[in-house]
Amino acid sequence: MSAIDKLIHIAENEVGYLEKKSNYRLDDKTANAGSANYTKYWRDVMPSYQGEPWCACFVTWCFEQAFGQAMAKKLLKHYPYVYCPTMASLFTLHANPKRGDVVIFYRGGTFTHTGIVASVNGDYFTTIEGNTSGGSEIVANGGAVCRKGYYNSNLPGTKFCRPAYDEVEEGLTMTQYEELKAEIAALKETNAKLMNVIESTFVYNYNDKNVLDWARDALTAAMKCGAVKGDDKGELHLSYKDLRTIVREYRCGLYD
Repeated sequence: MSAIDKLIHIAENEVGYLEKKSNYRLDDKTANAGSANYTKYWRDVMPSYQGEPWCACFVTWCFEQAFGQAMAKKLLKHYPYVYCPTMASLFTLHANPKRGDVVIFYRGGTFTHTGIVASVNGDYFTTIEGNTSGGSEIVANGGAVCRKGYYNSNLPGTKFCRPAYDEVEEGLTMTQYEELKAEIAALKETNAKLMNVIESTFVYNYNDKNVLDWARDALTAAMKCGAVKGDDKGELHLSYKDLRTIVREYRCGLYD
């Protein structure tokens, strides 16, 4: 499988993904759909940008999934790619598309949207884009990953960036890629089950290294003001759910 084939295969598998209304069920293609720009792509690429438009982030995510972060940075000439004008400033801009190009759509005097060119047939080309919607119009802030098609002659100012795919070393075969993907999915499932066990059975008796980092300050504050006290042995008997409750109350200022 060529580097371009691998990239496009990964992008195609994402078609139908819907952005989420909150930071919940990000890995499910259609669950928790909304219009708040929450996606697994921001979570994996730059979590602090969660909730922002994500068309360029989707491109970055596909490159990283296909080639790893270091090679993605090399191919895109920076990392992460999150802003179309930055991409335009780094590449030689081509007027006509080629399969595997990163298209940067021009509208209103600037580059506003992006995607991956999946096929070219004369003047007509297809793309896979994130943060868009179906149809033949450029949609720079939609809600899904879609396959789209355009006539290049109808897009004045739109340009195409051409990553140096020949720098990608020969990678996995398609079979190896699918096997590895299945193994990763199985590991994620196992990890989720282990977390469920921890959440339902682990008891936090002391404010020590066993307490999760995100809960330690809240628990310290709760103990300092007397909201949480140990038994006659000094043991707290807190569950994972208790920790989450304490953190919520701490963030609401109840222990100030």
